[in-house]
Amino acid sequence: MPLYKVGPVWYCRFQIKGKIYRRSTRTGSRRKAEEFERRYRGEIEGGGGSSGRTYEQALIKWAQGEMPASMRSAANNTRELCHHPLEQVVQPAHAMRDRMQADGYSPATINRRLAVVRRILNLAYRRWDWLNQPLGQKIQLLSEKGTARHIYLSKEQVAELAGHMSGAPRVIMLLAAYTGLRRGELLDLRPEQWHPPYITLDAHTKSGRPRTAVVIDELHDLVQLPWGVTDNDLRKQWERARLLAGLEHVRFHDLRHTFASWLAADSSIPLTVIRDVLGHSSLAVTSRYSHLRTDALDAVKDALKLSEI
Repeated sequence: MPLYKVGPVWYCRFQIKGKIYRRSTRTGSRRKAEEFERRYRGEIEGGGGSSGRTYEQALIKWAQGEMPASMRSAANNTRELCHHPLEQVVQPAHAMRDRMQADGYSPATINRRLAVVRRILNLAYRRWDWLNQPLGQKIQLLSEKGTARHIYLSKEQVAELAGHMSGAPRVIMLLAAYTGLRRGELLDLRPEQWHPPYITLDAHTKSGRPRTAVVIDELHDLVQLPWGVTDNDLRKQWERARLLAGLEHVRFHDLRHTFASWLAADSSIPLTVIRDVLGHSSLAVTSRYSHLRTDALDAVKDALKLSEI
């Protein structure tokens, strides 16, 4: 049977030139499912199922719709794939992965870009009807086991980096270190989100939940929105600053880890507060910084002191 049901939804399944095609019709109506099956079969037989759309078109559609701010930077870095037809982008994506590995990029950085490609392919198949096959599942990420590394800067190091930057990129860098906001969240800030001393973020964040960040008094007058700079402007100044500061190994995201480390070092601040400020999905994520609470450990040591030996 070319049509069959899984729960309330009809699926179609047929074979052309020895290849089996299977897809949800996204309807519980038999008539509409039959129309979908005829249209789908016709596309395959007439043009190999190609939508004729490129990766660039898909990237633009996603960016204009529901792309999370946290993925914008990684998405921009996949533009080398833009000229490829969407249904042929898997192999070039893996070639990009292999090149980045050869160039010494970390597995986490590579996976962020591959995750963008996979998300776009999934959307093109599941929501936009631009693809006839679930190509997203073919994008293979690298293993990140044993590769986690956090770098925590001192306030003096942050000040040195700021000394090598100017204008809006300098302010964005300082806010990253003193609020823990992500690069994409900072670049996308709008004037209506700034209510001194607070920055309010809506639900279009990595965690999918709104949250509020507090800005120290010394930075209030420097916040002038909109920024009027691009991600590339920020990247150029950041890379120059870390080179001049002798901190080439530091990533921009390490500023967020730095902020978390400053809070975690103060045991009077509950981990639940740190979780909410950073927008973590769970307390388990925040607990990665708990080892920095040495004053709490000292209190344990003092509580266990012997009166005499």
